[in-house]
Amino acid sequence: MIWIKINILIIILTLSNAPLFAATDDGGHEPKKVTAPAAKSDKLFNEFSIPTLYSQPYKIAIDHNNVVWFVEQSSNKLGKFDPKTSKFTEYPVPSAKDIGSANWKFSETERKIFTGGYSVSSAGSLAGLAIDSKGNVWFTVIMGNKIGRFTPDKEEFSEYTVTTDSSGPFSLAIDSKDNIWFTERNANKIGKWDAVSSSFKEYLIPTPNSKPAGIAVDKKDNIWFVMSDANKIGMIEQATGKFKEYKILTPMANANDIAVDSKGNIWFTEVSANKLGMFSIQMNRFEEALIPTLSSVPMNLAIDKYDRIWFTENKGNKIGMFDPATAIFKEYDIPTNQSFPLGITIDHSGNVWFVESDREVNKIAYITGLAAAPPKSSEGGTLNASDKKFSAQFVIIIIISVMVITIFMAYFLMSFRKANKKL
Repeated sequence: MIWIKINILIIILTLSNAPLFAATDDGGHEPKKVTAPAAKSDKLFNEFSIPTLYSQPYKIAIDHNNVVWFVEQSSNKLGKFDPKTSKFTEYPVPSAKDIGSANWKFSETERKIFTGGYSVSSAGSLAGLAIDSKGNVWFTVIMGNKIGRFTPDKEEFSEYTVTTDSSGPFSLAIDSKDNIWFTERNANKIGKWDAVSSSFKEYLIPTPNSKPAGIAVDKKDNIWFVMSDANKIGMIEQATGKFKEYKILTPMANANDIAVDSKGNIWFTEVSANKLGMFSIQMNRFEEALIPTLSSVPMNLAIDKYDRIWFTENKGNKIGMFDPATAIFKEYDIPTNQSFPLGITIDHSGNVWFVESDREVNKIAYITGLAAAPPKSSEGGTLNASDKKFSAQFVIIIIISVMVITIFMAYFLMSFRKANKKL
């Protein structure tokens, strides 16, 4: 009986060391999946209609002055919104003025169903968006095969044609030296615009036809990106130009967006798998969290200063939040039905901004201040998750140690008695 109790306690101790959500071990084996519980949502939304109808906002970013920028994919405009005045300003991108117009069959007056040669999500031209240290707004022009820069002070555009024809420049990220990194979705490359030499350099991804999508830069200026069709995430070590690739845990996950937290963990959305994925560089393994809303279609993500993951649920019509410290989800229902949220970002005040991309909805919106509030587990003298876990482990270790010592003492006592009887 004593040994049975010890085995049970050892199992408990082992479980207390398990990851917060489903993971693989270093050999790539997959244990049982665990769905993190969902919490009730609050409704703290503010929505603003974009002046240009049917513009299909796609990505969104915040500059150093807390001004909101977004790309309008179908109208080929760069949008600006000042939260202090609630004023919109829209800037037509010069080279994209007539791109795709011959293939766009949607009637603004009759509002007919889309029947053109491109999908609804690719009818426009603008996609990626990022802001450099000088406040310049950078974007990609998919069908125009360019990356562009907008200087807010001068209200001037500059555009640069990517070296590879029809490369499909998609997502953007900017490193510490203001070099612009972007995915070339059609060319299977990662592109770089060098801020010093004002020239392009391209890196061919080792896996063919990988369809690179989201891209991010870590603290060491290494470049991370997702390969949607290859079911991998990849990394370019900027110092050497060498690639590393890591296969995502769930098959056919269809990864879309990617971001890096303060600890260097790599987070990404799994569109088809309905999960958030995480790759730990230190532990060299993946972990996953299954989103509570079924078929939510997680698209884009942003990480707040507490390392909580905020993401858009495109079909679920929600904004989701996942706290890795507690493995708990919170989901917030967007007031406008079928808004199809896509891009998401967080401003300096902790407001969570996102776009509502449906052509009829056509809005940008934010949830007030939720990303500024610290996790409850860290408030007022309460133990956080890691402290509680350590305390529980310490108690179990003490119990096991006492039991083991007791067993050894009983064993020696029995041996001593047997020896005395023989004498």
